[in-house]
Amino acid sequence: MADAERTDGPVEARSAGTPFVSVIVTAHDRREFLREAVESVLAQTLDPSEYEILVVKFRADPELDAWLVAQRPRVRTLTDPGLPRLGQKLARGIELARGEVICFLEDDDRYLPEKLAAISARFRADPSLVYFRNRNLCIDAQGRRLLGPYARRAAHELVLAPGELQDLAIVDFIRHYGAEGNSAIAARRSVLLPHLERLAEFSTSTDWVLFVGALAAVGTLVVGTSPLSEYRLHGSLSQSPTHSGRQRLGEEIVRSGDAVLAIALGTRAERAARFLRGRGSVNWYLIDPQAPRPSLEKIRDAAWPSWLRREPTFLIPIGWCGLRALAPNAASNAYWGYRQRDSARQGWRSDTQGAASGSGRPAPMDPRAP
Repeated sequence: MADAERTDGPVEARSAGTPFVSVIVTAHDRREFLREAVESVLAQTLDPSEYEILVVKFRADPELDAWLVAQRPRVRTLTDPGLPRLGQKLARGIELARGEVICFLEDDDRYLPEKLAAISARFRADPSLVYFRNRNLCIDAQGRRLLGPYARRAAHELVLAPGELQDLAIVDFIRHYGAEGNSAIAARRSVLLPHLERLAEFSTSTDWVLFVGALAAVGTLVVGTSPLSEYRLHGSLSQSPTHSGRQRLGEEIVRSGDAVLAIALGTRAERAARFLRGRGSVNWYLIDPQAPRPSLEKIRDAAWPSWLRREPTFLIPIGWCGLRALAPNAASNAYWGYRQRDSARQGWRSDTQGAASGSGRPAPMDPRAP
């Protein structure tokens, strides 16, 4: 096996001299950005002895692999053709990680230089902290900063304390959670380990699995106020899916919802997981004309956060489902267009050129939307 196709050593128990933070970089098919992602981790202000970098990918790339090998011992690499799904890469990375705290980085995103120092300080200062999510800045394919809602600094941290079971507190956490991707997440390895088998089943929605797994644990969850990572919008995902693509996407969303609920049953995360499962079933029904109709229970669960807040937006999923029942094809196409416009409506624009071009990776969606 070539050097870049094996890890630098077996899974190790944490001991003196092992890193406190492990960064898992998951590589898909975006090799043009991967080196930039890894370089952003190498450039951290945190002492290099305090963190490790583990790149997990499923395709060999001689040029890129040679560069990764040259970064040893600071970068460990695992290339395994048996890990095509994102969840498989994450689960294997968590298994191999030596750090007490795990941070994630998608291959097309970047860290700001102070990210790991901030994460290390927060987790060391609060032993009850099990999950931290920072805000993102957004960049285009060329790495230019974009301006939009998620580029603003939030006024207050959102904290979900240990034992917090109040629905309103959990709803507020979900509503402010955003859909900023795995690169904004840090979690204690101990709360993720019980869920690796289920995580490995996922090709999408892995950030929700990580969130619900942490929410099900006894500990504090925090959404921070400052951006510590950069989420890249680019053209590689610009194609709208075909009907078969929508069907696969919908089926994956529903499977994800079922798996997330299985993790959460009997814990404070159950209500949030039921919302995610309900929203997933409604989304599949709306984007695929041949999808099965969601149960009334799932429609109710999808509307739960808005209903709890007595906001009229709880009518949105109900209204769309009514339209879909009357005119399946027309409603599905209209809903897909609605979601695309919802992304564009967020007003992403370049710092240097006005409107960002080629931004095919979806802008973060409002989690309140159906």
